[in-house]
Order: sequence, then structure tokens, then C-alpha cells
Amino acid sequence: MSEPTPTTAEVAADFTGLWLAGEFRAAGEKYWAEDIVSVEPRALPDGTGAECRGIEALRKKNLRWCSTHGIEDLSIDGPFVTGDHFALFVDMLIAHAGQRTPHSEIAVFTVRDGRIVEERFFYE
Repeated sequence: MSEPTPTTAEVAADFTGLWLAGEFRAAGEKYWAEDIVSVEPRALPDGTGAECRGIEALRKKNLRWCSTHGIEDLSIDGPFVTGDHFALFVDMLIAHAGQRTPHSEIAVFTVRDGRIVEERFFYE
């Protein structure tokens, strides 16, 4: 017998807990849909476009970022769940190229059938 599909609130709570534990890759592997779309405000400095489509593209994006950046401090407000969406207000201290930079963003996720089908990030 298969397990019931988790609700958006259940996905949001578990995903947020994994992020707070520093398990970003595990959170993605557990919840990203095969056809996920990830949207940043603009292309990333490493050459990654503002929009990534598909789980393989997102895995590569995540690996590139994690191999050159570290998160030294992380706080999250949320999740804030409405319908099939949840939002997180994220504050972190990022270590990159010998520098430590504070970073704040809003992350909005769309959930369908217990999987994240879209993630959208808002920051300056």
C-alpha cells in the first residue's frame, strides 16, 4: 500500500526543517518534481541562467553554487502556506571567495502531488 501524498503544509514543514538543518540538497532530492522550474531574479554569476527547467538542471545549479559558497548563519521565517504554495523569508550569511556577505530573500514554492514543481526567489 502506498503512502498518502503529503499536503502542501507537510511538504513545507519538512522542506523547511531540512533547510534549517543545512540539508539543502536532501530537501531538493526529496521534494523536487522531475519537471521542476526554478526562477531567480537574474542570471547567476556562474553563468547559470535566471530560469532552470528540470531536475537535472537544478541539480547542476545546486552543485555549482554549493561547491563555491558556504552558509555560515541561517534563519528562516515560515513556512507561510496558502493553497498549493508556501513562502519562506530567508536570512543568511554567505561565505564566498574569502568574503562574508549577508543575504536576504523570499522563496516561494508551488507544490503539486506532494512535489515542488516551481521555486521562485526574490532578492536584490
